[in-house]
Amino acid sequence: MPGLNSIMDTSLSALFAAQAGMATTGHNIANANTPGYSRQDVMYSARRPDILPYGALGRGVEVMGIRRIQDEFLLSNLRVQTSRLQSYTAVDSALYEVEAILGSVDNDHLGNAMNNFFNSWNALAQPPMNTTLKQDVLASAVSLVNDFHGVNESLNDLEANIEDNIQMEITNLNGLLTEVANMNEQIMAAEVNGEPANDLRDQRDLLITQISEIAEVSVLEREDGTKDLILAGRTMVTRDSVTLFQSTYRQTGNGYQMTVVTQGNMMEVNLSPGRLQGLLSSRDVQVRNVREQLDQVAAKLVSEVNALHTQGRTSTSSGLSFFTGDSMHTIDVNSAILADAGLIATGRTDAEGDNEIALAIANLSNVGLDGPGSEAVGDRYRALLIDVAANRRSFEFMVQNQQNVVASLETKMASVSGVSLDEEGANMVRYQNSYNAAAKVVSTVQEMYDALMNMI
Repeated sequence: MPGLNSIMDTSLSALFAAQAGMATTGHNIANANTPGYSRQDVMYSARRPDILPYGALGRGVEVMGIRRIQDEFLLSNLRVQTSRLQSYTAVDSALYEVEAILGSVDNDHLGNAMNNFFNSWNALAQPPMNTTLKQDVLASAVSLVNDFHGVNESLNDLEANIEDNIQMEITNLNGLLTEVANMNEQIMAAEVNGEPANDLRDQRDLLITQISEIAEVSVLEREDGTKDLILAGRTMVTRDSVTLFQSTYRQTGNGYQMTVVTQGNMMEVNLSPGRLQGLLSSRDVQVRNVREQLDQVAAKLVSEVNALHTQGRTSTSSGLSFFTGDSMHTIDVNSAILADAGLIATGRTDAEGDNEIALAIANLSNVGLDGPGSEAVGDRYRALLIDVAANRRSFEFMVQNQQNVVASLETKMASVSGVSLDEEGANMVRYQNSYNAAAKVVSTVQEMYDALMNMI
């Protein structure tokens, strides 16, 4: 037969359960705006009942624990999609800078300088020929060379800026990996008695999400509550042990190039999508491709103009190359012509009015050296501008699409793990009512004790 002590014990368990619920609700409300915080919930269970001849008589409620509301599959997918977004964004940003350097198809200074160069040759070739216009040809050639050099220097600056960002991201990544290893150590110590350290786990998950922005990461959770992190096929964090990245330079056909390696064994890594991989791709693929195509444009210009100009004669020279160099970095006007514009040849002879060479060079703007149907210098340059613009539009579309994917997943995550103040407010009222009801039972039992004592 249950006594007053048993009823009191049951009522007190309800009070303690309501207190735990109120405390957890207050914790949720306090962290509603905390980045990475996952809503927490109290797990209740009925206590083992007293078995009596007429049946089982309940003994109240027991707090089994406090759990994080988290969807690991959804969180993992969000990290993967975030990595891709950051990769696309990094490339899109680099292409934006390239577009700013080159200009648009309709308005670009290098293209205008090229047109001015060929137009100056056309003006020089018009009868009656005015040899004083050779100075205009020289001026337009110097302007074109300066524009090539300016674009080359701008691309150099862009590559240097990208490498600075690569170094910064490596530093950030190493810091985050070290913090995760430290969090693993704290979680192991906090969960030694088997109770999950929810807030520490939230902080660690936020760090891992920040890592996924820099480089896609795979996570393996151990039985002791720690998480191993795998990047680029290598385990970088194991419990409280961490392997870090660093940058180094390796020799290539074009000089020395920054690359990412692991500390210690100096093994080069091929990173998965993320901001760091996007920066590397911007430098090694996008900017390099533009540079190579511009070098081809400069080399074609030098080759075709020289092929014609070396056939020309003046009263004091013959077979003279107009340009030197074979790339946008090395292209220059022949120093002899720089010193004397009179060495610019207009025809195959030095006869007055011979404009065959000048007309042929002017025609290179529209027709290649091999004649009709062959690619002109201007055509190759315009093809480069169109390629850059199309590439930028492609990445711009991918960024917008990926932003929608990430936003959708973030909304789903918020619906699962986020704190709803309306819901927590309702929970507070519910726990308050439970507490008041339990307190009423305790008060009633106390009155019954008093009545019993007065009977003695």
